[in-house]
Amino acid sequence: MLGSKYNLTADMWSLACMTFELLTGELLFNPKKDNNNAYGKNDDHLAQMMELLGRFPKKMSMRGEKAKKYISSKGNLNRIPRLQNWSLKDVMIAKYRFKEQEAQMFEDFMLPMLSVYP
Repeated sequence: MLGSKYNLTADMWSLACMTFELLTGELLFNPKKDNNNAYGKNDDHLAQMMELLGRFPKKMSMRGEKAKKYISSKGNLNRIPRLQNWSLKDVMIAKYRFKEQEAQMFEDFMLPMLSVYP
């Protein structure tokens, strides 16, 4: 989305997304376009990623050829200013009714694969 180069570490990201989908039956990130055209699917996808994983490291978020289209020089999204942060553990407990210990174990397993700048 940002126009950055990537390597085999993208396969780990894909594995995490597929693992989540196999476990829950839902997509980890399911971006949608705003009906009022305030933002597009890529904006929403980046927002969902930041809400779950935190702000991107500046080095990573500014290096893609399309980065400035989506992310300000301060690391904020240009079209979606307010994010609602959730940890993966909290999502698993609230939405999927995981027990706290199971949710923590799942988060511990998943987060290394979801590193935005491995």
